[in-house]
Amino acid sequence: MERLFLVQPKNGLNETIYVPLGLISLAAYVREEMAVRIVDLRFDSLESLYCQIEKERPLAVGFSMLTGSCITQVVAAAKKVKSQFPEIKIIVGGIHPTFFPQQTLENPYIDFVVMSEGEKTLLELLRALREGKTTEGVENLGWKDKNGIHINSRSEKFLDLNTLPIPAWDLIDVERYVQKLSHMPRQRVIDMYTSKGCPFPCSFCYNLNFNRRQWRAKSPEKAVDEIAMLNQRYGINYFIIHDDNFVVDKRRALAIAQLIRKRGFAIRYSIDARIDYFERNFLQEMQESGLREIRVGCESGSNRVLAEVIQKGITKEQTRAAIKLAHDLDLHVLLSFVIGWPTETVAERQETIELILELQKINPHINIYPLWVYIPYPGTTLFNRAVELGFKQPTNLEAWGSYFWGKAHLPWLSAPREYEMIHELSTLAWHNRPWDSRTPVSLRNIAKFIFMKVSRPMVLFRFTHNFWKFPLDVRMITGLKARVSRQ
Repeated sequence: MERLFLVQPKNGLNETIYVPLGLISLAAYVREEMAVRIVDLRFDSLESLYCQIEKERPLAVGFSMLTGSCITQVVAAAKKVKSQFPEIKIIVGGIHPTFFPQQTLENPYIDFVVMSEGEKTLLELLRALREGKTTEGVENLGWKDKNGIHINSRSEKFLDLNTLPIPAWDLIDVERYVQKLSHMPRQRVIDMYTSKGCPFPCSFCYNLNFNRRQWRAKSPEKAVDEIAMLNQRYGINYFIIHDDNFVVDKRRALAIAQLIRKRGFAIRYSIDARIDYFERNFLQEMQESGLREIRVGCESGSNRVLAEVIQKGITKEQTRAAIKLAHDLDLHVLLSFVIGWPTETVAERQETIELILELQKINPHINIYPLWVYIPYPGTTLFNRAVELGFKQPTNLEAWGSYFWGKAHLPWLSAPREYEMIHELSTLAWHNRPWDSRTPVSLRNIAKFIFMKVSRPMVLFRFTHNFWKFPLDVRMITGLKARVSRQ
């Protein structure tokens, strides 16, 4: 039986190491016809990968690819594999190559691009490679030959998630991910998904192109069967459900909650949802089955930006009400915001900062991601507006490797370094927690807590007064922050 390697690259510093859910789904779909090995470069070294490839000589090596620093690692790995074993085919898939198939294939070390969801496409590609057949008719595939680059037609349909096998959890060391994700005593955490896509028209979101605003879901029974398997086989008692929007269908969400209770699982879980899905009775019923935290994209504190730019369909008043409700229900929330939107003014940027600080007063227990800086993506309606304002996207694959959410690559920003400083310091500005008795006592954790407490007043002054001149203290604080994080 031919062999396939599926590789998860690193995505950047301080990356949360989640399970490579896409890869274990692909592996489950193709492994009846192909011996699959999954390699996670967040745990294993590149040299280890090369040694395994030299030993097993797979038919192909497939890489998952997001925009950002992982591209640099994928290109370096592909180059070395092709230099030593030119017969091995290099395949990349994921959000970035779906948006940039032509540009990705211009890289000399990449042979194929799988666009959109990859299960059916990958299996058909592997069959063609194994049998020496053409790949011209394989939907969602980009490829090249001596005549140039070819981008095949895209399928109009997505797979029914209920027809897919349970992801190949047995092909990864689940315990490694549990140890990375679990931070509380007696808590065993893993991430999973029960649905894909989102029907809402947010102008910045990858779903507009990648999932074409189509939401599809596993049945409540199939979703809870996977929860049961992970609970019983690996002792998982906390699930990070990584659906784009878990509650698109409230009846399905409630059916999952009812099945969890009916089967008697003593678990907790977190989900992604929109602010306008916060309704008291609904959330209370979800809580009874173990719902503990909701992750929410609030995006901006400016109603104009939310309506005219992002087309989010929510207001900051709804955000306030939702956070108040979460506080009343003792439900944890994790919020994300973005600055640097096209046409956003400095005053509107400050509205976002002021809303976050206000939300912390309403609910002191909320958690907030670092304040991200907007990055335009082709395939989204906001991208064309960004281009009109002067945004020029990188012209080759490698250049995208330096793009990530903390850097200001936007020509309409008059002071881009201000935005980067806001991103860098935002974790300190939002840190308003006392020492948590559940936090393990260690020199690193103590140093981190003291640093946060000492630095926050200086940082908060800048945030509340929108003052970013004379950044000597900023350089000192960010330097110390990096040092403490490395300890």
